[in-house]
Amino acid sequence: MTINLSDNSPRISYTVNQGVTQSAFVVPFEFFDDDDLNVYVDGTKKTLTTHYTTADDSGNSIAHTSGTTGYVHTTTGNSVTGASGGSTVVITRDIDLDRVTDFPTSGPFDVASLNTELDRMIAIAADIDDAANRALILSDFDTTASLILPDVATRASKQLGFDGSGNLVAEEGKVSSVSTTVSAVSAGGTPTGSATFTGSTGALALAFGLVTGNTGATGSTGATGSHSGLAMTFSNSTSDADPGAGKLAFNNGSVGSVTEMYFDDVDDNGATISTFVQSWDNVTNATARGILFITKENTPSTYALFKVTGAVTNASGYSKVPVTFITSNGSFSNTDGITVDFNYSGADGAGSLTNVVGDTSPELGGDLDVLARDIVSSSNRDIDLAPHGTGKVVVKGNDNPGTIVLNCESNSHGQTLKSQPHSAGVTNTMLLPAGANSTLVSLVSADTLSNKTLAGVTVSTRAVGHVVTDNDGSFDLSAGNDFKCTTAGGLTLTFTNPVAGQSGNIMFINGGNHIIAAHASVAINADVLTAISATGTYHLAYYCSAASGNNTILVSGSAILT
Repeated sequence: MTINLSDNSPRISYTVNQGVTQSAFVVPFEFFDDDDLNVYVDGTKKTLTTHYTTADDSGNSIAHTSGTTGYVHTTTGNSVTGASGGSTVVITRDIDLDRVTDFPTSGPFDVASLNTELDRMIAIAADIDDAANRALILSDFDTTASLILPDVATRASKQLGFDGSGNLVAEEGKVSSVSTTVSAVSAGGTPTGSATFTGSTGALALAFGLVTGNTGATGSTGATGSHSGLAMTFSNSTSDADPGAGKLAFNNGSVGSVTEMYFDDVDDNGATISTFVQSWDNVTNATARGILFITKENTPSTYALFKVTGAVTNASGYSKVPVTFITSNGSFSNTDGITVDFNYSGADGAGSLTNVVGDTSPELGGDLDVLARDIVSSSNRDIDLAPHGTGKVVVKGNDNPGTIVLNCESNSHGQTLKSQPHSAGVTNTMLLPAGANSTLVSLVSADTLSNKTLAGVTVSTRAVGHVVTDNDGSFDLSAGNDFKCTTAGGLTLTFTNPVAGQSGNIMFINGGNHIIAAHASVAINADVLTAISATGTYHLAYYCSAASGNNTILVSGSAILT
């Protein structure tokens, strides 16, 4: 073997992907002894014979008669399994710098030993070259500089750096980042200060405690602000459209001719005002729903006064308010800041109480007798009864126990809820069932209960189960417990939606020597599968030991019945 320095890189790296296990790694470069190799896994050096061995391509031990390539094989329990992001395996060569062959001054000349020695010298040179290429060195064109480390005493507790000439020096550490914290110290207290340096990060933290000064003199009173109201911006647009965020527009350029105003849904501060604006028509008043007062900010002498005279319209992103002009002074320009005030009018009086619409909190002075009238709602509105706190809605008894009748939509028949009579002497609470929409079960009608747990049940007559027909061999256990299956061809016994503890029976009819198999979740005797693969009728019984997993559905079967 002849080693060429140019193509004898003494280093190879492998990446083992996450979850992949690898135990053999090719060594493509020549080595002369097992100890010539260094093996690293994710930066950790491994030990020969403990963690790995070497072998030739056939897996046999290598006879190092000369430089040879081969494999590194991990020992038992030390195979490399790729971690998150992958694992790195690096194999390098590091031959001891010595001479292993001494040639005699006379006698036969051992050419093979000479070649081996020369190969070994080339390999050592390649090792040194690899190490030099990975070292800190000056470039060929660089000015000569000293890269010799300062002595121990000089470089102790220092950082390495470079001086103005590029020479290696030891110097004090430099702070890369600074953070500060300032806290208050009461008046008359002592100022404080501290500093903390974190060597691992190069960060310096400074903390100061500053004395709080005495309260200064009260400043002069500021200018009087405008009166309260909605803060908005005037727009000179007259279009029936959203005037823009925080803006108000008129439908006419002349204030005295304005009949409608357009209010954006928010004010200048971004607060939603649409609900408030759309309530301006809540009062029933033939003359005016309310008074609208608009002033120019910081110029109260510029104003306009209107009556709200109709229903407010909720448009897309804005409200339309019908108005009648009353008076004004000055004029508004585009983008002027304005303030909008609204005051409700009183409701129309009629001399006597005909409804309770105008009373927002009416109270009864006595019992309410509906006579032959109904309490009704309009526009699909609910009728709410809202007792306060622990109060209840009570339907009192009179000549009869308290009774509620729920009529059909035609009011031609109804169903009655009725309390126990006085003679029963009971006071109790009946809770309605929780969950999705459902129907109460009757004592007299034939009803079906689903997904219920019955404890301590006594069946006075025979119980008849529900049989589900399923001819494809896939039994949905959410549909029932008992099944009938008539095969039309070969199939695989499968159970879906099982619940631990569920059991049942299957009437199994093989219509013509159809081959029957079983899903991995089904535990069934092979002889039973063979038996039911023949034409005939069989009885199968099953039990679910778990909701999922292999061999969790236990199935037994009878011999052929017919």
